[in-house]
Amino acid sequence: MRIVTIGDRSFTALWRLVGAEALEANSDDEVRRILERVFRSGEYSALIIPERFLDHVNEVRSELHLEEQIEPVVVFVPEPGLGKRAEDLRRRISLAMGVEVHV
Repeated sequence: MRIVTIGDRSFTALWRLVGAEALEANSDDEVRRILERVFRSGEYSALIIPERFLDHVNEVRSELHLEEQIEPVVVFVPEPGLGKRAEDLRRRISLAMGVEVHV
């Protein structure tokens, strides 16, 4: 099982210590390019990424038509004050249920 992390140097340094491959990205364009490469390669079982890149992950998966793909598992690390994961989860549950869910 290969694990990869994408983010700035301070974020990836922590995950490198626990054995993840680290791909540093300092701009949105770099993140998107790396995400495309990671998803297309099929080499990784898990992707660890900061929550602030949630929209990029969803966009790249959609562009590559990978919404139903289960690998790599994407793990979003929460960041103070963002709450993007909770909103994305609420939206997906609402879509699956066919009704608007409010939390």
